[in-house]
Amino acid sequence: MKRIIFLLLTILIHAFVVKAQPKTGPFQFKKPVKVVEHAKYGKISLYDAREIKDNLGVIQVGMLNANRLLVADPSLEKQLQNQLEQMVSGHKADGELLMRLEKFCMAELTGAFSEKGFLDFRAILFSKEVNGDYLQVVRMDTSIVVKGMDVTKATLARASEVVNNLIFDALTKNSETTKSYSFSEIENYEDIQKKQLALYNATTWKDGAYLTYEEFAHQTPSGGKVQLKDGDPYLGFFKENGKGQLKKINPKDYYAVVHASQPFVSSQEQFYPLIKESDDFIFVGPVKETASATNVVVTSLLLGAIGGVFVSGPETNYYTQKLDYANGTFIRMK
Repeated sequence: MKRIIFLLLTILIHAFVVKAQPKTGPFQFKKPVKVVEHAKYGKISLYDAREIKDNLGVIQVGMLNANRLLVADPSLEKQLQNQLEQMVSGHKADGELLMRLEKFCMAELTGAFSEKGFLDFRAILFSKEVNGDYLQVVRMDTSIVVKGMDVTKATLARASEVVNNLIFDALTKNSETTKSYSFSEIENYEDIQKKQLALYNATTWKDGAYLTYEEFAHQTPSGGKVQLKDGDPYLGFFKENGKGQLKKINPKDYYAVVHASQPFVSSQEQFYPLIKESDDFIFVGPVKETASATNVVVTSLLLGAIGGVFVSGPETNYYTQKLDYANGTFIRMK
């Protein structure tokens, strides 16, 4: 009995201490392990294009896995410059890099017997030219899942590794393209990229079944035409088989379908209608709560809390989402 009382008191004291802790935790990059002897660049600046700029996601701390917003301290730009300087050996080069940061988000979810850490990262590095324009040097777009009993350190380490590798890769490279961007165009880079995709410029969309987002983005369906029964999309979509019979298609086999110029996207074994709103494609559909770091954090903010028990299970909930123009993944909207 005494042991039980002592254990309960320990938990209560720990809970009080955790509650008294600040609701943010500092993020700092780990020291780079690679060095460049003849780097072309000695400076890096940051254009932060993330939708959520005030934090880098959610980590869990303490015995009770209290959630804390992860905040760069010092600022991301100062840390990026410090990382670059630690990678450069010898003479400091005059070249300058600019990072357009589109995603940098971490999150953790705790299950019954293990944890999962998530990292979403996307950035483009440009070199600044003498005339003030910028040329694209390298680009990275990745999502990483870390599994284990305690994934905090591993997730933070992977975040450092991803960013360090991106900078290291750029330090000895020239741009592989002659396409230049003004700073204003880098600010509006997403709009410029969308204008190059048939999906975002069409007023009507090509009927057919699309196997991948790339097909959908370029409006090149390779899966043939689809049909409806009784004009009801909720009954599913059908195609003729070799015998001329209608057979229902499996949503898992396709990224999207278009019927009578109305696009539908596949999610969790069902098709959902897409609506073009402003310059984005929006739908309301299911999201597995462990889909990505970005989605976990957006859910936390939507529900007015940090992190959460409420997103730790395998259940599926419905949210307004938009397509990521770059790779077709689903981004939960704030």
